[in-house]
Amino acid sequence: MGQKSALGQVFDFSLLCMVSVYFIGFLSFHPQSLFLADPLLEIPHEYEIYFEVLLWAIFGLLIVDLYFKYREIDNWKIFLKKHWHDIVMLALIPFLTLFKIIKVSVSLVKTLKASKSGFKVFQKAKKASKHLKSK
Repeated sequence: MGQKSALGQVFDFSLLCMVSVYFIGFLSFHPQSLFLADPLLEIPHEYEIYFEVLLWAIFGLLIVDLYFKYREIDNWKIFLKKHWHDIVMLALIPFLTLFKIIKVSVSLVKTLKASKSGFKVFQKAKKASKHLKSK
């Protein structure tokens, strides 16, 4: 039992470190999320993909952690009563990722609409210049 709890402590500490690194990266890329004007730490945007991978690694480790916690208890009712906050945290990761996907999609739609408007202006300017040249 002592070895299992030491392993659990190492696992929990590792998750805490990973979540801390992810949070620092998140604030660097999205400071407005906490109403900050500028990021606390400048990290090049090329590294943002690594933080996305880190998030999913955290997600996977949380699943493994919950699995071992359930195996230790081996009773659904007690497990849910004791670890409901872990389950909620685990469920929030894909849920919040959905909002990020929606944000990117809305941004893409806005960009496409702006491109469409720019194309229409270009077409009208082209027609107008043809019309002026013919006169």
